[in-house]
Amino acid sequence: MTDNVQRLRILSAALAVVVIIGVVARDVTSLAWGRDAARAALLAFVAIEARAVVRGGRIMLAVCLTSALAAWIWQPDPLSLLGRALDDGAFIVGLFAALSLLRDAAESSHLVQTCGGWMVRQPPGRRYLVLSVGSHLISLVLNFGVLPLLGTMVLKGNTLEAAGGDVRVTAIRQQRMMTAVLRGYCMMTVWSPLSICFAVTQVSVPGIAWWRLLPLQLGLAVLLMGLGWVMDRRAFPGTQAPRGAEQAGGHRPMYALGILIGAVVTCSVAWAETLGVRPVIGAMMVVPVSALIWLTAQHWSAQPQAAVAMAFRRLGQRLTVSMPSYRNEFVILGGAMFFGRLASAFLSPEITAKIIGLVPLPPVAVSVLLAWAMMLLANFGVPQIVTVTLLGSAVTNLTRLGIDPLVLASGLMGAWSLSATTTPVGAAALTVARLSGVSSTTVAHEWNGAFVRMGAILIALWMLALSLFL
Repeated sequence: MTDNVQRLRILSAALAVVVIIGVVARDVTSLAWGRDAARAALLAFVAIEARAVVRGGRIMLAVCLTSALAAWIWQPDPLSLLGRALDDGAFIVGLFAALSLLRDAAESSHLVQTCGGWMVRQPPGRRYLVLSVGSHLISLVLNFGVLPLLGTMVLKGNTLEAAGGDVRVTAIRQQRMMTAVLRGYCMMTVWSPLSICFAVTQVSVPGIAWWRLLPLQLGLAVLLMGLGWVMDRRAFPGTQAPRGAEQAGGHRPMYALGILIGAVVTCSVAWAETLGVRPVIGAMMVVPVSALIWLTAQHWSAQPQAAVAMAFRRLGQRLTVSMPSYRNEFVILGGAMFFGRLASAFLSPEITAKIIGLVPLPPVAVSVLLAWAMMLLANFGVPQIVTVTLLGSAVTNLTRLGIDPLVLASGLMGAWSLSATTTPVGAAALTVARLSGVSSTTVAHEWNGAFVRMGAILIALWMLALSLFL
């Protein structure tokens, strides 16, 4: 590696760290310097890494540049609009970068390898439930940080030795385990009041009280997770683990990992409450410190001072590798948020409602089609937040057409969660694909395509039932 390449990697890593610090400072202090630093660092990172971005990222960059030019020409206050769009992009990039630090600590952890081995030795049905439910609960406050954490954990334990030397079994286990983790995380967005999906839907759809929406969405989440478990059992009926193998290593390492995760989750929520910020901001502050503590504990056999120094050195070295390698994720995720903000400025609620009103179908059928349309658009790279914002802003007009806001909100949240598992350009599919060593298309379409199609039918029936009984 040339000195110039190494310097660029260090610079890219430093810029990613500035984005994290700027986003946190903006939310915690409301000072302009944090906002400006995050914006400038994000633009500089993209400028440095743009040439190495793959095709999907280049398309997103072209979309962002085109939409920015359109906003500059046709919007009355383009500078303010572009600034808000950059803020959205910096937030999602900073969140992704901060939460990914747990993966760097998990990769070298003996505890992780032990727990992964225990999980993959569970009988297939139990293994899927353990991973999907565990992923679901942890993601309540760590958001998609659960994917690199649990993903690394289970993949560490999915060895040829654990599969009896059968490469085919190893591949099947990897698919099933990573699918369970992905679906568990994505189903969190169906109901959690801490998720971006819930917050955006509640704000965008006026008149929806959280206490009415929450119990309905909990029921839908249980149905969708149950559907995933049933489909997993039907798809892989004959891949049973050796009897008794699941007891290897006992439960003690899992308890230790549970305490570690519980500590990170608790500290994230407590710190966010103390500062009066969103839980995801608390996680962005706690996770890097947790990663350092975890790395320090791994080197604790040395002197304490030496262990701390080794942890800082290892994390710094990992940053210069991992942050530049996330260039595609940063561009796609940040670009989607940037474009979503600009797109929402061009379509008024009246125009949106007028277009929807042209569909010659009953109101509940139109609601179902809107939810399915969001899933379809997300599959082509249109962010869910754009669709929900546009439809939500038009709800006042849609109500006149007989569309129930609560039914529409419930269906959109369910469709958001399903589309997250089958969107090749989404954060979840990209992360799981990176961990698994496969393409995001494989994760989205081959691993989750059938589940999403059945889930779409389930959501349609759910919306029909709500329209009849509410």
